[in-house]
Amino acid sequence: MMKLLDRLSDNLYLRGLCNTFIMLLPIPVISALCDVLSSFFAVFEFLRLSLFMELVSESTRSLYPILLLTYFSLFLSKKEGVSRVLVITSSLVIVLIICNTCKVIDSTALLNMNIPFFIAVLIPILVSKFIFYIQTKQWLMRSELPSVIDQSINLVGITLLVIVAIGLPAFYLSCLVMTETVTGFIHYDIDPLFNALILETSRNLLWFIGMNGHAVLSGSAAGLDCSHSIAIADIKCHSEHIMNSLFLTTYASIGGAGNSLSLVICMLLTKNKGYRRLGAVSLIFSFFNINELVIYGLPVMFNPILIIPFIMVPILSLSLAYLVTTLGLVAPVTIPISWMTPTLYSGYLSTDGDVNAVVLQAVIVIFGIFIYYPFFRRMDGIKMVNVVFSKSISDNYFNYDKLDESKSIGGMLPAMNQNILAQNRINKLQRSGDFVLFYQPQYDLITKNIVSIEALIRHRDRQGKITPPIFIDDFNKVGLASVLDFWVLHRALTETAAIIKEFGITVSINVSPVTFIRTDFFHAVKEEIEKVAIPFSSIILEITEDVLIKDEFNTAKTIEKFRALGVQIALDDFGSGYSSLGYLSTYKFDIVKIDRTLTMNTYNKIGAELFSLTCQIVRVLGAKIVVEGVEKQSEVELMEKENIHFVQGFFFSKPKPIENITFINNAQL
Repeated sequence: MMKLLDRLSDNLYLRGLCNTFIMLLPIPVISALCDVLSSFFAVFEFLRLSLFMELVSESTRSLYPILLLTYFSLFLSKKEGVSRVLVITSSLVIVLIICNTCKVIDSTALLNMNIPFFIAVLIPILVSKFIFYIQTKQWLMRSELPSVIDQSINLVGITLLVIVAIGLPAFYLSCLVMTETVTGFIHYDIDPLFNALILETSRNLLWFIGMNGHAVLSGSAAGLDCSHSIAIADIKCHSEHIMNSLFLTTYASIGGAGNSLSLVICMLLTKNKGYRRLGAVSLIFSFFNINELVIYGLPVMFNPILIIPFIMVPILSLSLAYLVTTLGLVAPVTIPISWMTPTLYSGYLSTDGDVNAVVLQAVIVIFGIFIYYPFFRRMDGIKMVNVVFSKSISDNYFNYDKLDESKSIGGMLPAMNQNILAQNRINKLQRSGDFVLFYQPQYDLITKNIVSIEALIRHRDRQGKITPPIFIDDFNKVGLASVLDFWVLHRALTETAAIIKEFGITVSINVSPVTFIRTDFFHAVKEEIEKVAIPFSSIILEITEDVLIKDEFNTAKTIEKFRALGVQIALDDFGSGYSSLGYLSTYKFDIVKIDRTLTMNTYNKIGAELFSLTCQIVRVLGAKIVVEGVEKQSEVELMEKENIHFVQGFFFSKPKPIENITFINNAQL
């Protein structure tokens, strides 16, 4: 399933369509808010204001498919490298031809449109592909006349050509099919509950891939005999069945698609501040069944964890509501109401004042919380990057000034799925064995003694197979890097304390950037060292330049505090990055460990000179040099030539368990 989601979220057309729906997010929100205000003014008999807000709502909502076509055409023209004007104009003409043929719009009124969404998406794709084909054939006019004349002639010619090539077949197909394709989703000879479950599942699957399922399948709900656009409280729906479109609105869209009010409440119950903030904002909208903030902001779309309850909760809710209504415990839904009537009140109104319907809605919400909560906790535990949009991330993705150049939200979705895969791999490692520490000795070439050991984490399965630390990236992805660092720190000090006291060696411990700048890290290290009663100077903390880039100010303060305590600080992997030289002059390091990437190239003249120059720079700054990755005799000879005393690498010893390292007379070779 993860692979399928990765492919879907990586599909350029689907990603562009998701971005387009997100760009259009304000439209349904504005329309719904105007509906609320219209109802509010009507209650207090401000009829003109009520009528005005109703017109604003209808006018805003009617623009949705036109804007969808326009924004999606902008994306496609950018992708195909063709004229935006040609794609938008040709697509709009063909869509209007189809809709007029199918009688889904009133040709005399621009704002009385009901354009099927799949048409507003499919036609721009066909048009952009066709114009791209025309462009590759070099059929566009390029003369010595002014550019505006060339463009006008191309616009007329290409538009006519597109209308003939795509519009004419679409016209004949429209005449043949008419509106049956849109409204023929419901089959009356099938059980009404089954019909409703299929429709609701299809809607939510569309929401899951970023498309407005209720808008796309709006025509399909017409087969359930009651339109939820009617808002006259004293007209009853004369239905042969308990199940109708009003029933779906009342019990399967509590808070919006997926009964997402339950999910919003789960967000409010979590300790994660980001989720709580988004939940607080979404709660107000959810009471009016507007859930785009949750769909795109949490997000629900392409979320392989939340897809299960997002589909399951409406299905179970509909089944429960259908059962209790059939048993006569709750009055049937017969009063047409607006889809954005607040939860609980909607149950009361739609059943002509049955309080049991209010209780049923409340039970469904609580029921939904119990289903959503374990899945949400699972997602919250993974600590996925960019799950809740920050302002900077949002600004990167959604640029209203340059709609066709904004980044695709799809870029973050595969990363989210990768985080889930990372969590699964970690769980598998924990079940299949244990994490252990190996140690690699560091030698003094002058005294031939082991002077230090570096703690390195490994995984050992039940059969004794050792896995190298490729899993560290997984811990970083799911936000557990600090957990791993603190475990290594505690284990390393516990295992080496006696050896440190007996042989006087030092122990190097690697620390990730996110852990080093934590406010509690200094005190945690201090307490762990004091517990085992070893000198502070016997501990070396190895950091990479990534931590310096991450937070220069706090890193500098932490380095100073550790050095004042006596703990040594080593800059690891020097030579593998791009800016280490600058950091050497800014920060005071006790040790600089030269990376294997510099050591392995010393066989040629340039590599040897670069290595020698690097060593001179480190000496100028007063830091002790340790060379990593020494694997050949020739490299050892170079170290002796460069007067380098401290080395580690496979030439001397591979990483091994602490009990397999022999310490005799300070480990003399």
